[in-house]
Amino acid sequence: MTVQAVESDREKFSYIDDGQLFERKSLVDTSRERISKAKEELNSETVKRKLLEDEKNKAIRRSGDGLLGARNDVERGNTSFVLNNQAQSSLLMQQQDETLDELGDAVVRVGEMAGNINEEIEMQNQMLNELDEDMTRVEEELGMVMGKLAKFLKTKNRWHLRTILILSLIVVVLFFLVLYT
Repeated sequence: MTVQAVESDREKFSYIDDGQLFERKSLVDTSRERISKAKEELNSETVKRKLLEDEKNKAIRRSGDGLLGARNDVERGNTSFVLNNQAQSSLLMQQQDETLDELGDAVVRVGEMAGNINEEIEMQNQMLNELDEDMTRVEEELGMVMGKLAKFLKTKNRWHLRTILILSLIVVVLFFLVLYT
């Protein structure tokens, strides 16, 4: 995300040269690949079986002898079923906790992005307000010039007409200067 911010606004981050930007971008790409591989490995069937077996062993240790008082094969089968379900439930709760943690992190990131967007919108609103004020001022000045021009046009004097032409050119130049500054 920060690498993208630097790429999108190179003037703001002029102290970061292209070599540093490339290094940072490479680091981000490499890190993303490693995280992706680690997630794939953690979600593999081998890891899931190992976690389930570990949870089952924990449940057996908690029960003491692992039989929970079972005296025959049917009771042992039921005990094994209960221990397996406890292990699966415990594993599922751990996975849900991890998912909720990831979701919480994502919510924090979205909140930070919303804050950044809000700041950008406030800056753009301020710029638009300044532009509106400049346009209002220029419109008022243009209205005054037009009123004076109307008075001058009532005369047939050549000097007045030349003055009107020169002033009109000045107004056009000023208008473009205001627009491009």
